[in-house]
Amino acid sequence: MKTKLIMIEGIPGSGKSTFAQRIADFYNNQGLKTNLYNEGGFHPADLAWNAYIPVEFLNKILASYEKFKDEIDKNIHIEDDCAIIPYTQVKTDDKAFFKEMESYEVYNNRVPFDVFNRLLSKRWSAFSKEAKEKDEVNIFECALLQNQVSELMLFHDADIDMLKTHINAFLQAVADLSPCLIYLSQPNVRETIERVAKQRVFEDGSWIDMVIDYSENTPYGKLRGIKGFEGAVQIIEERKRMELEIIKSMPINTIVLENPDYDWEALWKEVESFLRIL
Repeated sequence: MKTKLIMIEGIPGSGKSTFAQRIADFYNNQGLKTNLYNEGGFHPADLAWNAYIPVEFLNKILASYEKFKDEIDKNIHIEDDCAIIPYTQVKTDDKAFFKEMESYEVYNNRVPFDVFNRLLSKRWSAFSKEAKEKDEVNIFECALLQNQVSELMLFHDADIDMLKTHINAFLQAVADLSPCLIYLSQPNVRETIERVAKQRVFEDGSWIDMVIDYSENTPYGKLRGIKGFEGAVQIIEERKRMELEIIKSMPINTIVLENPDYDWEALWKEVESFLRIL
């Protein structure tokens, strides 16, 4: 097994989370150690859905949440004098906590782009250096394309050349891990989003309402008059178009797999065949 980093990408509803887990199981069943990093959890290279707080301010910020301090402490990771908290993993119904932690994310243009780029570049390089010394397979879900393209496209109006430069710099940082990328592509974006919208309905709202609100209120959305479901689909279609264009420039092993009929077992056979040649 030469590859030490497998990245799974695709639009919402393409099966990223499910297949990331299946890939982890595939290697575990072969007796190989795997590290699976899903969206929302603590990540060794990315910072999406993670609060990034200087340690010197941590106690003051968390003082209001003493009732579930132990739960927070279980999810704190200290790195370079900063605390990283994957706050969506903290078990509490305190909405104020989630809102405050969200304000300490580095995504959504909460820090200047040069700080964002420098911080993430440093983490990708540090991860690569550590992972190179271990006989383990690392699996990243949506850290390379989804999170980066969304940030640069929606908040920095990045063109395709800027995106390629940004993302390929990360790939250069992890080159020693012989990384590969699997892109799960649903050809009909609208149909896929409609399908996901029906499935992801929660007690306090729906996934699609959050996506619409997010899409409308980004600089990209405001500039282009993005509105409602149609606007959200438009953004995801454009994101997918850019991602597929970026993949063409990647200096790594990549595969794009179509799944128009939502035949998950047939799709898995294609993924498994790809894994066996790595």
